[in-house]
Amino acid sequence: MTARPSLPIRHANPHVQATLNAGVLPPVKYQILNCQGNDILVGRLKIETPTSSGHAFILRRFDTHAVSLTTMFRAAFPNAPEPDEKAEVQWVKEHYDLSGNNGSAKDPHITRLAGVWVGKDVALELGKYYGLGALINVVVEATPDPKANYRRSGKAAAAPISTVAPVPQAATKSLPTPSPTNAGPGPAKRRKESSPAPAPASVPAPAARAASPSKVPAPRRSARTKSPAPIPRSAALPSISSIINKTPSPSKPARVTSPSKPRSKREEVVDTPGGSDKTVVEEESELVEDHVQSELHQEDIRDQKEMIAKLKAEREAARKLVAEEQILDQGMVDTEGLLEESSSTGTKRTREEEEETLKFNFKEPEVGERAIATNNRVGRFTLEPKTKSVAWGVAAFAIGMGAISFLPNFF
Repeated sequence: MTARPSLPIRHANPHVQATLNAGVLPPVKYQILNCQGNDILVGRLKIETPTSSGHAFILRRFDTHAVSLTTMFRAAFPNAPEPDEKAEVQWVKEHYDLSGNNGSAKDPHITRLAGVWVGKDVALELGKYYGLGALINVVVEATPDPKANYRRSGKAAAAPISTVAPVPQAATKSLPTPSPTNAGPGPAKRRKESSPAPAPASVPAPAARAASPSKVPAPRRSARTKSPAPIPRSAALPSISSIINKTPSPSKPARVTSPSKPRSKREEVVDTPGGSDKTVVEEESELVEDHVQSELHQEDIRDQKEMIAKLKAEREAARKLVAEEQILDQGMVDTEGLLEESSSTGTKRTREEEEETLKFNFKEPEVGERAIATNNRVGRFTLEPKTKSVAWGVAAFAIGMGAISFLPNFF
C-alpha cells in the first residue's frame, strides 16, 4: 500500500471558490456522444480555469452513472504537472474498486471512454478532497430529461442525416416541384433514360399535377426537348428526404444547395438547456468529444507502451531467473562432481589401504653370495677359476690334436 501523494495545492483553481461564493452554480448540459458505434448520454459542467482555453469540463456518463476522475482533477488543478496527475490517478486505482464504470478487459460490454471514471460515491469523496465543494454535487445529482432530444456530436449527427426517410412518396404530395436550377447533373441522366413519350408520361404525372397542370401539360413532354418535368424524377427523392430529416415543417421549400439553414433548424430542436449561444455550445460539444474520443487513442498508445515495457521487464526478470537457476544447477553439479570425486578418491584410498593391510609381503632378506656346501673328498680337486680355465683349455687342445692325428687313418 503506497502512501497518498500530496495534492498540488499551489496549482489550485482560484475560480472554483469564486463560483461557489457567487451563489449561482452553473448548470449541467447534456449531449449525445457516438463512440465505437454506441450512443452515450454525457453531462458536462463548465468551470472557468486560469489556462489558455479559459475553462474545463467535469464529465459524467449516464450509461454507468460514473464521473470522470481525470476531468475532476484538471478542473480543480488545471496547471498541475502531469506526474502529479498520474500519481493521484494511480493511487485511486489502487485504493478504490473502479469496475463497472468504464470499458476494460474485465468489462468488455461497456463502451470505453478516455480517462479514469469513478462511481458517484467516490466522486463525492474525491470532489470534497479536491476542494470542488457543491460543484461535484451538481454533477452527481444531475438528472437528464428522458423525453428531451439532446444535442449530438458532429460525427453522431451526420449519421441520421445521411439516412433516407422511409416515406418519400407521402411527402411529395405536400411539397411543390423543386426549381430547375437545382438539377445540375440531371440532363445527362435524363438523356440516358429518355425514351418515347409513354415512359415519362406515366411516372411524373402526380408531380406535375401537384405543381401546376397548366404550365406543364402532357403534350409538351418529349424525349428530345429540355423540359423541367423529368428533373424531379432524379433529384426529388433525395432532396425531399433530406428536407424531411432536417426541417420539422415540410410546407416551405428548401434548397439542397444551402445546407446551412436545415443545420441551424436542427440545432434549435436539439439545443441543450441553457445554451443560448449556439456557437459556444457547439464548440463545447466538440471539446468534450475531442476529450473523450481523441484522447482515447493517445491513452491506448500509452497503455500499449506501458504493457510492452512491462512485458519486457517480465521477460528480463525471467531471463535473469533462468540464468541464476542455471548457475545454481551448474554449481550443484560441480559440487556433486567434487563430492563424487572426493568420495571415489576416498574409496580408492580406503581400498588401497585395505589391500595394503591384507596383502602379504614375501620379501627375502638381503644376504651375500650363498655358500655351497661340498664334500670333503671332492674338495681336494677344487681349483681356482683361473686355473680351472687353463686346465680346460689344455684338455681341449689335447683332444683336438688327437683328432687330427687319428682321423686320417679312417679315410
